[in-house]
Amino acid sequence: MARSMLTTFLGLLVTSVVLGTSAPVEADIYVRTHQDGRKEFTNRPSGPGWVFHMTESGYEPVIRFAVKGQPRSIDDIVSEIAEKFAIDGNLVKAIIKAESNCNASAVSSKGAQGLMQLMPATAKNLNVSKPLDPRENIIGGVKYIKGLMASYGDLKLALAAYNAGPGAVQKYAGIPPYRETINYVTKVIRYYKEFKDDPKLRVAGG
Repeated sequence: MARSMLTTFLGLLVTSVVLGTSAPVEADIYVRTHQDGRKEFTNRPSGPGWVFHMTESGYEPVIRFAVKGQPRSIDDIVSEIAEKFAIDGNLVKAIIKAESNCNASAVSSKGAQGLMQLMPATAKNLNVSKPLDPRENIIGGVKYIKGLMASYGDLKLALAAYNAGPGAVQKYAGIPPYRETINYVTKVIRYYKEFKDDPKLRVAGG
């Protein structure tokens, strides 16, 4: 059933290109599963619940990058970006683990997107045009957490602001008394320690 729906959807994309309509020539395809099991496909996801399914060509997941023909892992990308922005890659991996469990296509019910779960307004402020692109998302998330760490001078407060927003930290002059935020800070710190203690531990499948 799902395969036939997808085939129909791809046929519509091809038809729209041939007829000169506004559908993009190249598009990533996303899927949303309803409570009754019905799957819905689109190349223009809007709202919560959508996850990356495949490229229009039918393969090559967004999460894969190639350097000299070799696919790169999220861990490799994190290492590159962490070195460039002078931040501990273990912290970045801990945030990714806590935010999305390394799901590059994750979209929360509040609209946060990608590996480091950037809200649309935050992504825009950080010049992240493709929040579901792992590399762009990580760069944006790293810029954001680095700015928060510079502002507060305290990792736990920076993580609280990352989760609940700087306004909430300012309002309560510390970590907001939100169970989600308190648990989030504790979780990231725990993951951070685990990644630091085991250099071989990988965020992608690790």
